[in-house]
Parts: sequence; C-alpha cells; structure tokens
Amino acid sequence: MKEYTILTINPGSTSTKIGVYKNESALFELTVRHSTKLLESYSKIWEQYSFRKKEILEALFEHNIDVSKIDAIVARGGLIRPISSGVYIIDEEMIEDARKGVQGQHASNLGCVIGYGIGWEYDIPAYIVDPPAVDELEPLARVSGNGKIERNSLFHALNIFATGRVHAQKINEKFENLNLIVAHLGGGITVAALNKGKAINVNNGLDEGPFSPERSGSLPLFKVIDMAYSGEYSKEQLKKMVVGKGGFVSYFGNNNSFEVETLANEGSEKHRLIFEAMGYQISQEIGARATNLKGKIDGIVLTGGLAHAAMLVDWIKERVSFMAPVYVYPGENELKALALGGLRVLKGEESPKHYTDVKKKVGVIYWVNIGYYDQAIETFETVFKNHGYQIRNQYSNLELIYKNCQGSEEATLEALKGFEKDSVDAVIAIGTPASIRANHYYLNKKTPLICTGIYNTDVLEFNQNSKGTNENIYSSYYSIAIEEQLEKTVLLIKKDIKRVGIVFKLGERHSEIQHDSLKSWGDKNGVQIFSFNIQKEDDFKLAKEYFIENDIEFLVLDANTTTATTPKAIISDITERFPTLSAISSKVSEGALFSYMTPWDEVAKLSAQMTIQILNGEQPAQKSASPKDKKLYVNKQIAERFSLISTIKKELSSIEWV
Repeated sequence: MKEYTILTINPGSTSTKIGVYKNESALFELTVRHSTKLLESYSKIWEQYSFRKKEILEALFEHNIDVSKIDAIVARGGLIRPISSGVYIIDEEMIEDARKGVQGQHASNLGCVIGYGIGWEYDIPAYIVDPPAVDELEPLARVSGNGKIERNSLFHALNIFATGRVHAQKINEKFENLNLIVAHLGGGITVAALNKGKAINVNNGLDEGPFSPERSGSLPLFKVIDMAYSGEYSKEQLKKMVVGKGGFVSYFGNNNSFEVETLANEGSEKHRLIFEAMGYQISQEIGARATNLKGKIDGIVLTGGLAHAAMLVDWIKERVSFMAPVYVYPGENELKALALGGLRVLKGEESPKHYTDVKKKVGVIYWVNIGYYDQAIETFETVFKNHGYQIRNQYSNLELIYKNCQGSEEATLEALKGFEKDSVDAVIAIGTPASIRANHYYLNKKTPLICTGIYNTDVLEFNQNSKGTNENIYSSYYSIAIEEQLEKTVLLIKKDIKRVGIVFKLGERHSEIQHDSLKSWGDKNGVQIFSFNIQKEDDFKLAKEYFIENDIEFLVLDANTTTATTPKAIISDITERFPTLSAISSKVSEGALFSYMTPWDEVAKLSAQMTIQILNGEQPAQKSASPKDKKLYVNKQIAERFSLISTIKKELSSIEWV
C-alpha cells in the first residue's frame, strides 16, 4: 500500500495543534503554544498569520520533518461562507472570506491561509475538511418562523462527520447508507441529523439548542429583549452572555465541567440540577433530530469531551435509548479527522471540491409538468449541492434555468434558442419528448446535451451521430425490456395468460417502441395483444370499454405523457377493473397493481453526475447509461382487491409495498 505523508493544522485561540501522519497513523502530534504577550500585540486575528506559520515550520524542523516530502496539507476550516460537507481545495477566495470573517472571527479562520502559505512555499496541495460553516440544511429546516430571519448552520462538522464515519466503519456499514443522530458534547454542543451522510438539520452551535459549559443555547426571547432594552448591557456584553459567559459560567463562574460533575456526585443539589438539565436539553435536541429523520434512525452517537462524563451520558441514555441504540465515542481527534479527509483525496476515494467557481449556467427543459419530472429536478439540485454548487443564494455559483414547454413545439424551440442566447454550459432535457426535440436541435452544435430519463437510446438514435456532429450528447435511460417486466411480474402469477391490453400514445416515439415490443412478444408467445391509442385523458373511459369488450386478463400502461398526467381518479377507474402492470412507477400508488422499473431518482442522479463532470471540464465515461438497480413496486390494496396477496408473496421477491 502506498504511504502518504500528511501535515494537519488546527489553530486555536492561544495555540496551534499540528500533526504529521503516514496514512492513518500519526508520526507525531504537537501543540505549538504561542506567547500570550505576542498574541496580545495583534489587534486582529488575521495579523497572527506570519508568526504562527513561522513557529509551525520551526516545530516541524525540530522534529526532523522534511516539509518538501509532504504529500498534502490539511487545515481546519474556519467561519467561511456556507458550503456542503467534504474536502475543499484552499484558494484565494476562501482565504479572503476567512480574512473578512464572513460568518465571524475565530482563530480557526487562520487554518486555510497557513495551509495555503506553506503549500505555496513547498509546492504542496492544501485542503480543508468539513469546516464549521458546513450547511446542508433541508429547506424545511431553514424556516425560523419569522420571514425576516432564516436559520443557518454552524456546528462541529469536522468531529461529527469524522465520528459518524468511525462508527460506520466499526459496524461494517457505509457512512452514506446510515441515518444517524450525532451529538458533539464540548465547550459548545451541536446535535445533527445525518440523513445518508448529510446534515439535514442541526442546531446552530452559537445561539441554539442545549446550553453548554460556556454557551447559553436557546433562550426565552422576550426576556432577552427586555435585557437588551434595560440599559444595563451593551450589545457586546449580551453577545458574551450567549457565547463565552453562558451555561456553566453563568451559574458557577467557570466552565469546568469536570468540577461540576465532581460536585454533583458529592451531593451538591445545584450542581446536580444544572448538570442534569444539560442532559435533559441534549436529550430534547436528540428527540427533535429524530423527528427530522422521521424516526428512521440507525443509531444515536455521542462524542466530544463531555462524552467522558459518565453521569451525563447515563442521563441522556435514560431518555433517548428507546429511539435507537446509543453509541459513545468520547473525546475528539480533529487532527486525525483532517488527515483522514486528506487521505481519502490522495487515495482517489473522494474528489476535492472547489470553493470558488466561475458561475456556471445549465438550462433544464421538459415537455409538460409531470410529477416525476419534478422529482428529477429535486434530485439534480441535491446532487449539485452535494458537489459544492450553491443555488439561489448570495454565494450562488450555479444558475439553473428551467423551461416548461407545456407541450408546445414553439415554446420548445424558443426555450432552446434562449439557452443559446444565455450561453449555457450544458442543457439537461428531462423525459423522452423534450430529449427528442433537444437532440435534433443540438445535433450540429457544440453545447453538451444530457438527455434524462429517456425510455432507451433507440428513441434518439444519436450514438452514431449519423445526423450531426455534436459529440457532446449524453443520456440516462430507464427502460427494462418488456419481456423482463412481464417475467418478473405478470407471468409469475399467471403463467397461462392469453389476452393482454395496452394503452399507448401514437406520435410519441418511446410509447410506440413499448407498444411494438409488447406486440412482438405477444406474437412469439401466442398471446393476443389489444391496443388502445390514448391522446387525452377522456380516452381512458373508452379504453376501459374496449378492454371489457375484449375480455383482457391484464393491462399494461406504457410510459407516455397522457398516462403520466392523467389524474388518479381516472387512472384508478380502469386499474381497479383490470390488474395492471405500469411502466410509470408512480402509477402504482394511483391504482396499478405493480411496476418493475429502474428507480427514477437514480436515473436523474446519473444525469446530474454527467453534468457535473462536464462542468468540471471532464468527459463522462459513457455516452449512455442506466442504473443497475431495479425495483418491484406492488400496491397492497389492489393486490387484495384481486385476491392476489398470497400468490404475490409466494411468487415475487424483493417487493416494495405501496
């Protein structure tokens, strides 16, 4: 195994912790303590850069570290602008934001500039990992309750994510597959809901959540307002009461949690009350995070210095263990967490993100308003944000231009021309109708086109570029051969089927392909196929009468825009009459018996990943791709209606009941 040497840097208020690692193992860790007198001679934190860098290099030389042989420098990130979690390349804009303190001044803001400075001098790549500014809050979590105030995220991201990964490794699971509640218990306390590795909600460590040894946490607002207008306190004094002189400091005059625990154990009623109240509030915050995850919790993880306090941990376990197993990882090792982040990059396990990007533009076009098109858009935005792109905020580095063509050829052409005028970096077409039209438009152009959720590549016929010269047309498709759909569903519960109906839509290439495939299968297997062309939702009533007249045994709903946009009340009228296999998985919840398809969000994720590669100046490895995952959705109520529950449970496997 190749060994990498990694320098880690973690600036604190009066010292800077450094470490040198060979892969996961520390060669040495050291706290470089800075002269208090020298620190006080600087009026601003940023002015400490040069002498801190000098003392770090001197410490490395004293320990016989050849700095030129270091493979990567990883520093603690500071209070920079909100970003998603991950490893980031340090650049000049990040350094400028840290200098200005866009979210506050803190010694950790020096991490990026010290790392960058040493890296510049010795030609070493420099990174930060999971800074406190990580902000992955879901939209619901940003709503404060007052239109003039939006919640934001500042928390102990480095230790919370690192401990989550340690726990995942310990139980032999992927961190990205788990739902965890991780509570960092230290000088500040933050409790995060990690949904598949993303912190979808967390209390702001400065002014929300449980109180801590020196922070007040959430306070009764009216009483705070009264204090603010009492004339007794300045703005700075009030801020200090919240952070610095809150929590234990406000009750006992110091922030010594060991002393508080000792006195509580020795019988001090006040110390016990306040200490237990801290546990009470932490438990309350964990309970709130449980609702953020809708109760789907793989574990509750306690970490940080206060996780050493057995009394506190026991109080928390007593209140929260009914929700999920509680795991305790006392202390924190930020230097190792930094090293492991850098190591993931060096090994190629994780791609570093860019803090600064020239603003990119992506045009997104779709034919009509359909639910699963909305689902694709939501998936796009999630994937983009997870890769460091900011959308629709003051730090936005990606503009998404959405165009709903409303089923109009004229509107489609106008939208595509508009994308050209706006000089977009790429175009995403959602669904087969929009993809076919965008494909024709871009055949002789150079703008990358990513066709998303097409039925299969036959609907575009672009792989050979026989009609144009654009080599930058890509696609993600969802089709599963009709034979396989039938073999995994209908033919397992009715092996001697003879009469099958299908609703399809003439004029939509993907629908015609599905129809022709079913007809071909029927001819080969001696099954009569009864076809009905639907152009509008009212045609479903006529289709039902036609299928009753021809006594079909099963119905197939293919994927077309009429079926996709027809309301549940109309769809269910026909699906409650005939057991139905749907090529649109969402129709299972609207009355179809089952659907065996590639998950739509996985298809959209593929397109988003292709788009990101293009925006990063890379070429996607495949022109066309489809996710390997396939899912069988079954409507339990409809299965009961047709008395098929026992047969389905016996014959079908890996069912996702709807």
